[in-house]
Amino acid sequence: MTSANSGRWLIRVGSASFLVGLVFVGVVFLPFFAGSSAQPALAAVGTMLGPLGFALILVGLVRRATATNRAVREALEAD
Repeated sequence: MTSANSGRWLIRVGSASFLVGLVFVGVVFLPFFAGSSAQPALAAVGTMLGPLGFALILVGLVRRATATNRAVREALEAD
């Protein structure tokens, strides 16, 4: 796997998951602003996608950085 592609899919999936989690957070808090205390249970579970997406983004960034560092180190050793 090249350094440009390493971790890219983790970053994309994590970003999508994070954005969906933020939408669920809005869905959970929207009834409180409307004056109701009822909250959908599935939406409360969906809010966990935000932290999961954030963790996936971080793992993807670490994988990409280590792959880039490895490629630079190999290029320097080849010279």
